[in-house]
Amino acid sequence: MDNNSWDGTIDYVRMLLSHESHIDFHIVKLPRNYGYTGGNNRGAVYSISQGAELLFFMNDDVVLLDRDLISLLSSRLEEREDLGAVQPLIINRDGSLNCGFKLGLSSIPRMSSNGEGVFYVSGAALLTRARTFLEAGMFDHDFFIYHDDVDYAWRLRLMGYKVECVKSVRAYHVGSATLSAESPKFYYFMLRNAIWSIAKNSSTSTLIPRLTLLFFESFISFILHQIIVKRNPASAKACILGLVDGLKGLSTVISKRLLVQKVRKASEKHINNAMDARVDAELLFPKTLRRILLRGSGVEES
Repeated sequence: MDNNSWDGTIDYVRMLLSHESHIDFHIVKLPRNYGYTGGNNRGAVYSISQGAELLFFMNDDVVLLDRDLISLLSSRLEEREDLGAVQPLIINRDGSLNCGFKLGLSSIPRMSSNGEGVFYVSGAALLTRARTFLEAGMFDHDFFIYHDDVDYAWRLRLMGYKVECVKSVRAYHVGSATLSAESPKFYYFMLRNAIWSIAKNSSTSTLIPRLTLLFFESFISFILHQIIVKRNPASAKACILGLVDGLKGLSTVISKRLLVQKVRKASEKHINNAMDARVDAELLFPKTLRRILLRGSGVEES
């Protein structure tokens, strides 16, 4: 599925795959760019119509390091019916390891290097069952890009599934090759979609507290950080705009929320236990602020 690329991607992919006689492939060019979510959803629907039982989603800046990666991931899904999605061990460009992501109570993530306390697996290289993908409602096409894997895994957990990083297979991820990690668009989509993810997936009792926590964390660790530390007013403005547009779009999320909550099996206590409040603590008291507070109290940070 080609998301209306303009740089010769289709010809390049066709040339590469033409040398692999054992690979049966078909390229479908979309009329416009539907983003990560919309493009993958259309690719998934097409694949399912052709009889696919498993769906593997991979970013355009990912290289699979093991030839049997997908087959081993699929074997793991076959072994455990309670798994809704799996990812390989991902090696980032800086050499750090991505074994999935922890998630704060505000839905802001933090990468896990050992796979402990993982709430969701990375959409950079994600395998899930086709029937599960459909039952969960696929990726939210309105997200366009970023936070879509958080939202998908949250819905999987509400349905009673777990996720896992399979460390025996590896993939290399350049990271933010399409949009820089410091791009204002990154902050805009991440925070806007975080609001929508909370609104869809949270229980009634935790909805307002989660949103309030998200706004505090966004102000301290993103907006102030971009203004004072990064000196990047464009990104700070993007953060604010993302939060504002997130609130403006809540009316369109209501119908989605009703559908998500209708198929919910897991309790909110179960979801909260799978999250990690330490992520929120680090966002509310970032390292620079902790150093100032500790210095003032006469205590040295370890």
